[in-house]
Amino acid sequence: MQFTYNNKPVMPTKTAMDELSNNDLDLYDVIEILEKGLPIRKRKQNIIEKAIKKGNKVINVVVVNMGNYYKLIHVGKFTLTKKFKELLRRQKKCP
Repeated sequence: MQFTYNNKPVMPTKTAMDELSNNDLDLYDVIEILEKGLPIRKRKQNIIEKAIKKGNKVINVVVVNMGNYYKLIHVGKFTLTKKFKELLRRQKKCP
């Protein structure tokens, strides 16, 4: 099974795989976050960081566009903050 985003495979690093297992997530969740998540921070042009809200937690993933594939370099989970709530409100207002 190949996990793809924008028709490119997503390849996790060993550290990212450890972070996935520590947060009880898998690559299916990563693809869902990349497709449905919100961009939460400005990054370099080839780096994508997106997050999704699950309960009172925010799960974020960071991938690097390597040309032919995306490299998953980080998966994190943090508590929902006022800053992220405001970001959600702004994203819902924009079509």
